[in-house]
Amino acid sequence: MQRRAALALVAFLGLAAEEPLHEMGPFPTREMFPLYLPTMAYQPVDPVPLGRGHWRWALHWIEANTFQFSDIFEQYGPRDAVGRVAVTQAAFAAAAAAYPDAPTLYFFDEEIARFEVEGRYGLSDQTDLWVRMPVQNHTGGFLDPLIETFHKLGFEQYGRALVLQNQVALAVARHGQVIFYTDERILGKTQDPVLGLTHRLLATPTWTLSTTASVKPPLTHTYDVYRSGWDQTYGLTGAWRPPGRHAFYFGAGFVHRPHGSPENTDIGFKDGVGAHATWEYRRWPRVQPFLQLYWQSGYLPRQPYQHFDQPSLQHDLGVHWHWTPHTTLTFRYLNNISHWGNTADMGLGASLTAHF
Repeated sequence: MQRRAALALVAFLGLAAEEPLHEMGPFPTREMFPLYLPTMAYQPVDPVPLGRGHWRWALHWIEANTFQFSDIFEQYGPRDAVGRVAVTQAAFAAAAAAYPDAPTLYFFDEEIARFEVEGRYGLSDQTDLWVRMPVQNHTGGFLDPLIETFHKLGFEQYGRALVLQNQVALAVARHGQVIFYTDERILGKTQDPVLGLTHRLLATPTWTLSTTASVKPPLTHTYDVYRSGWDQTYGLTGAWRPPGRHAFYFGAGFVHRPHGSPENTDIGFKDGVGAHATWEYRRWPRVQPFLQLYWQSGYLPRQPYQHFDQPSLQHDLGVHWHWTPHTTLTFRYLNNISHWGNTADMGLGASLTAHF
């Protein structure tokens, strides 16, 4: 019995080794800063078509932590030397009132868990249709203690040790008056889907270049207030896979953000561009580490006391584990490099992808 089981296992592994593993392509990294959730963000797209009639389904999860605020709160923020202080609407209003000439002041402290189902289908050998359907939880989360420990190593971030851990507090003031405040936890909130099309333009043994277009129909509200317009992205995405142990992916796109609801339009989102560059190491057949750089232009016009007009750069560091020839698990760590206060601080994620 044991010998038959061993032979069956060897046969299975042999068959699995003969069947080629499915390439994952660049990871669909997304900006997780709370202010940018209502609108469309640039996301990398796999340039390699699946082939006519083939499917790929993925379930993505990322837990992203944000603690960012206008510079004035370094003077007017909580300074309780004994215990931690909860940021309340009254405390934020008192600080904002000292700056009646400031166009916009903000304070964001929350953790977002984003669950996204991604489906992709090969319409032909050159063209794929895809969709992303997200659901989000807005809570205090669990990453604050871990981030505080990291900052103690020499990367101090003012205020983290002063405010309550794992709290929810989001506030925006305009000319000294609070126009938005919430400390409520939100569970199972659907977000707008994204529908896309990818068409291959060039295919050689080592190079692939494709064009991609996507649209985000305005079907939902973020924080029950902000509703985007018909946001769109147009871009190019490519791959260079030379013989050997390395694969590279690259791409860039233009994001058009038309007006949405009056509240969303009042934020002042502008059109933007984004880009990605990915390196994947393929020394081992089933385990493939990757590093992806993810860049975006600023979202808003230049204003005092904020840096939302500045570009942002993040890294997405992870590993693909090809569990079976048709199933892949991905684990990743997303981190802010640019530190302009316009990007989520960090995120931890996992994904399950299946090919059919």
